[in-house]
Amino acid sequence: MSYDTESEAPKSYTLAWIVALLLLVGFVAGLLIFPPLYEAPKAEASDMVIFVGRFHPILLHLPIGSLIFLAMLEVLCMGRRGEAKHGSTALLALFVGAAGSVLAVIAGIMLSREGGYTGGNFSLHQTMGIIGTAGVLLALVIRLMAMGQGNWELLHAYRALFFLSFGIMSLGAHFGGNMSHGSKFMTEKAPEPIKSQMIAMEKWMLGFVEKPKVEKTEEKAPEAPKAPEPPKVVESPATPAPAPTPAPAPTPAAGEKLVFANLIQPIFAAKCNKCHGEEKQKGDLRLDTYEFTMAGGSESAEKKNNVVPGKPADSLSYQLVISAEDEDMHMPPEGKDQLTKEEIAILKWWIEQGASATQKLDLNALPAEIKAAAEAIVKG
Repeated sequence: MSYDTESEAPKSYTLAWIVALLLLVGFVAGLLIFPPLYEAPKAEASDMVIFVGRFHPILLHLPIGSLIFLAMLEVLCMGRRGEAKHGSTALLALFVGAAGSVLAVIAGIMLSREGGYTGGNFSLHQTMGIIGTAGVLLALVIRLMAMGQGNWELLHAYRALFFLSFGIMSLGAHFGGNMSHGSKFMTEKAPEPIKSQMIAMEKWMLGFVEKPKVEKTEEKAPEAPKAPEPPKVVESPATPAPAPTPAPAPTPAAGEKLVFANLIQPIFAAKCNKCHGEEKQKGDLRLDTYEFTMAGGSESAEKKNNVVPGKPADSLSYQLVISAEDEDMHMPPEGKDQLTKEEIAILKWWIEQGASATQKLDLNALPAEIKAAAEAIVKG
């Protein structure tokens, strides 16, 4: 059924078809050359691949703006007069959005070759970006067919596919935001009813790509081995009584706080783990557990010097946070939320004390210069 209300000569969409086919071929070729990875890359990518990949955060804004504009246009185009008036503009916006989506997806996959991108948020971000882009490209083909044939039913099918694909891409963008700003970025300030629904939806979707997480419990020091019971000695006038066995060292109670778990980890979680946590590991470094912290990343694993117990001057992580903020090696990078001087002092003190996972936290015994900051961290 034709949707044109005015008798017009058929329009030629030859050039539009050529551009659409080029976009489809480019998208497929890009995925074949750079297939999506869901684990750490096995080979080091070239500098050019990483250079192009780092344009991903810039390129993704082009399709976002174009497709939002298109979504509003398509509402106007649902009537026959609106389609006749705005259909060509909608097609142009669709082309720009589709081209931008292809570029952003390929650049994003190239960026993942840098390493440090794993976890559920990354998996959903990448997968939904690819599916959404494929849907937008297919929607482009259907719109061209509908406009060329003047077929109103095909236009309905196009709009259904477009809005579905746009919704998938929007969800994928949300999980990308979680990677960049942390999983609580969108939900932390949300009204409670909305917050609970968003968190439930996130958990449901992440459940498809993540293994069930083991509930974290209060970390405590391993129990000291029980001393063997002394052999029983038959008393006799000639046999002296055995010397009493020393009592084993006391172990922390279940509720006792530990320096690393309750003081150091909160600092890492607030200032470091967006780039060095479960979802992203820049430089192959994770700081979200004690074991990963001590193992270090690509710059420190071989030398085992990410944290050197008792030696802050030899500990790479400490040296990076105290370096000048405008230096390339400084962490967190310039523009990110920096560690305060008190937090740096706490990190230094922990390393000087032996960088232990089981050291008990006694706030009253802390040095005066870090006591107040430590109390604030523990209280949250």
